[in-house]
Amino acid sequence: MPKERKLFEEVEATPLIENNHSSGSTISTIEFDKGVVIWLWGLLITLMFLIVVGGLTRLTDSGLSIVEWKPVTGMFPPLNEMAWLKEFEKYKSIPEFKLVNFDISINEFKFIYWWEWGHRQLARFVGLIWFVGFSFFLLSRRIPKNWTFYFVGIGVLGGFQGFLGWWMVSSGLSGRVVDVFSYRLAIHLSMAFIILFYVFWAILRISNNSVNMFESIRYRNKAFLRMVILVGVLSYLQLVLGALVAGIDAGRGYNDWPLMNGNFIPDNIFGYEPFLSNFFENPGLVQFNHRILGYFLFVSVLLMWIFSRKIAYRKIKLASNYFFLILIFQIVLGIFTVLYRAPLLMASLHQFTAIIFILAFVNLFFNTYYPVREKISA
Repeated sequence: MPKERKLFEEVEATPLIENNHSSGSTISTIEFDKGVVIWLWGLLITLMFLIVVGGLTRLTDSGLSIVEWKPVTGMFPPLNEMAWLKEFEKYKSIPEFKLVNFDISINEFKFIYWWEWGHRQLARFVGLIWFVGFSFFLLSRRIPKNWTFYFVGIGVLGGFQGFLGWWMVSSGLSGRVVDVFSYRLAIHLSMAFIILFYVFWAILRISNNSVNMFESIRYRNKAFLRMVILVGVLSYLQLVLGALVAGIDAGRGYNDWPLMNGNFIPDNIFGYEPFLSNFFENPGLVQFNHRILGYFLFVSVLLMWIFSRKIAYRKIKLASNYFFLILIFQIVLGIFTVLYRAPLLMASLHQFTAIIFILAFVNLFFNTYYPVREKISA
């Protein structure tokens, strides 16, 4: 008499047979709408571009050039010389001008103003893409079943991200600070990555509409899934530390590798007061933490990749390969960014690769969470 299997038994070592998906369960599968997927892809690509422009805005020290937050009327730039002079006078009131850019010309001000204005305009465009697309698919009843609130969540997260952007900028408009608070910049960038994850997950889930959720649960490798989640947590923390590095230009202060100014642990890493401020404002400690976590992340991903060789699912193996290769490229790029004192294009490429890294992780996590059985050729 054949042995009965448990409902949630792991069967990664069992020969795989293609799933028939004949049940058609409305709970476990999703109806596919190409238009919705195109809309989500457009939203995702624009978000990626927005993050890149945001990074360039930071790298060109342009983020404090607009000292007001006007979500609607702020979409119109200065249209004549008098309007430009008025904006310039507003900029002269903040510490960055008084302490650093006191000799800046009106043309130099226009340069940094256009960067910040362009970043904000792109953010408005992302919001417009979401609103128009969501309204259209809602009114035409084309949103997949049980996904309405998920898509509302994209808009809510986007609105909250706009608030975080102003909260970040406002921290550099008074007192004696000449930059935004690094921890606020890190929160702002971290939320951008969360939104990326959120949107790309929807793309993968709806595009793979034939994947039966209940059936996928039976074929998950729980040990590997736990490993992927751990790698995800480490990856997210590393991105936060990278944002802190960018926020205080810590990448330009220690330009050797693997040492830091000739030492493995840089001098005076706890020299700031209060003590906790060292973890956000001390360039030596911030870059040291970014490096050390990078080493731990590399080892963790290497072990995960080795483990993935034993998984019987081709998509998981491919996703692991892509993720590992992107990490290696990002590490090498990070080292060269440090060695060359974070030149604009190299630093921007490093930030863009972080976006690709996040998307590669989402793809890996999705294929691990919803493994697809594949037909074995005869």
